[in-house]
Amino acid sequence: MTDILIAGAGPVGLTLALALHRRGIEARVLEKREGLSTASRASTFHPPTLEALDEVGVFAGLRRSGVQVDRILWRRVDSGDFASSAAPQAATLDLGILRDETRFPFRWHREQHYLTPALLGALPPETVRFSAGVAALHQDDAGVTVTCDDGSMHRARWLIGCDGSSGAVRGLAGIAAETSDYAHRVLRLLTPLDLRAHVEGLDGLGYLYDAGGSCSLLRMPEVWRLIFRIAPETPDDAALAEDHARARIRRFLPHLADMPISGRDVYGVRKAMAAAYRAGRVLLAGDAAHLTNTRGGMNMNAGVHDAMTLAATLRRVLDGGGDALLDGWARARLDTVRGALLPRTDARVAADPGGEVARMAAMTPDQARAWAREASMLDIAKAGAP
Repeated sequence: MTDILIAGAGPVGLTLALALHRRGIEARVLEKREGLSTASRASTFHPPTLEALDEVGVFAGLRRSGVQVDRILWRRVDSGDFASSAAPQAATLDLGILRDETRFPFRWHREQHYLTPALLGALPPETVRFSAGVAALHQDDAGVTVTCDDGSMHRARWLIGCDGSSGAVRGLAGIAAETSDYAHRVLRLLTPLDLRAHVEGLDGLGYLYDAGGSCSLLRMPEVWRLIFRIAPETPDDAALAEDHARARIRRFLPHLADMPISGRDVYGVRKAMAAAYRAGRVLLAGDAAHLTNTRGGMNMNAGVHDAMTLAATLRRVLDGGGDALLDGWARARLDTVRGALLPRTDARVAADPGGEVARMAAMTPDQARAWAREASMLDIAKAGAP
């Protein structure tokens, strides 16, 4: 019998497997796909996540391939009464303000599908079984038996569902979830143009505002991402049309309206929260337990924090600490989602475009540090750790 079965070979499942392995705990990962996902999904890594990846031994090898972001910019681009000469036109925050609290006082940008091969390569051979999605599970007092859709059967003391919001484990374990769609969707444009040369004060992350909305600028290793909200009634083909894309760019970056566009897509955004993180010998982590709006880039990071705190807890349990420790971990992580993760991302979505720059510009150094701690998730990353 294996100590731990993990459903899902995404960044959360593989981080959990590696964190367990480094603590001497045997783990096997069951992945429904034929190989690792290459989808363009999460791309922001916050300081405590970088600490976690350094702890499991993979960040040093990845660091130079990504983008280090030291400063965040907020800038107003509108004209008229809203942009009066008395109102601040820009604000910046240097994440170095966190240098006394973390070894990595910056954000790091890289698509998550560059992380998962590094995690997989650090695991013992045969840890991950591909084409083996969870089809059924049965619990008893001693463990969990899992049947996969390839016909294989596996048994372990605990099963951890890291198989995403549409994965099988949560439902098979009988855990409900509260889910809803945000009213807007997102248009993402990619450009190879280095926007730092064209937007004053821009480092690797910027938010541009007018009276009615915003545009996010996110630097990646090969391209910049431009993120716009679109109304739910706008059809995908209309949102992706060239004239619509150019109009969006012209609204916030009029001097760059003809910038090259190397890619574009539209995606919806949802939020979800599992009713519990534990059902007997089944536990949840990552997207299987929570989803948030992409604003702020917190959800995947929270999943990595789930994994690291759970690995430490399972080590204590296997050392004889009693599985009530898992109840404490589950409550703490759920409370973090309910009390911090979802409210913070919702607040960013609901922020008044007209006042955001002024609010950031008016912060005292202590307020700026507190904001940076929350935005970097330093205050919640270790919730649930034993």
